[in-house]
Amino acid sequence: MVDEKNTLDEEKEYENGFKPKEVHLKENYVFYRKNIFYLIWNKIVVFVASFIFAFPKILVYGFKTTGRKNLKHMKGAIIISNHVYSNDVILIISALRHSKTLYQTTVQSNLGFGIVSKIFTGGGAVPIPTDSIHLLRKFNRSTVETLNKNYPILFFPEGHLIPECKRIRPFMSGAFHFAIDSNSKIIIPTVITFHKPKGFYKLTRRNKPCIHYNILEPYHIEMLENKRLTINKISEDLHTIMSDYYLEHSDYFK
Repeated sequence: MVDEKNTLDEEKEYENGFKPKEVHLKENYVFYRKNIFYLIWNKIVVFVASFIFAFPKILVYGFKTTGRKNLKHMKGAIIISNHVYSNDVILIISALRHSKTLYQTTVQSNLGFGIVSKIFTGGGAVPIPTDSIHLLRKFNRSTVETLNKNYPILFFPEGHLIPECKRIRPFMSGAFHFAIDSNSKIIIPTVITFHKPKGFYKLTRRNKPCIHYNILEPYHIEMLENKRLTINKISEDLHTIMSDYYLEHSDYFK
């Protein structure tokens, strides 16, 4: 265990200082666009974002991806990760950029940042609606349909972002409902871990940790007597898997 002075900041919910405009989704809003024009635009956005972040993530963040062999299971899979860095979505997208179009669920308010939000949605961001039950049901149906068409979807089951959180926080169950209702019945747990800077990174990171993105072995769902019990088991199993990995591999933990 590292000394207290070397640990990360205490947990606090993240506020970036920017206030998004109020967003209301239209009843005919398309959550998962798959037409050829969107797919081309998505590839452009992901390529440009990966290019822009290529040098910072290697030279500044000390970013490293492990477990790429597990990406062969990505088709139609739910991918989950801890939500611990302001740019973690971009880093994950760049790490998985060679896969089929990767969608990422996000809070609806993230669509309130003007042209920046247009880029977000171009990169695969999908808002979880809060305007109406009708839109929420449409989102639920569209999510299952998208998984069944072999598109992977990224969820952050912890919910909100807490930068550099020193543990895996409790999970919300939404992602696991979709995993059960889809055809693949596969969830790929991934874990962002933090590491003490060494060598060159002592200059670029100083008091900040280096960031590693770890793709773990796929979790195959086994159905129990009912859906509720199955979801509870999935949540407990994956939380244990991800927590154990984090505690074993991260230099910072609570």
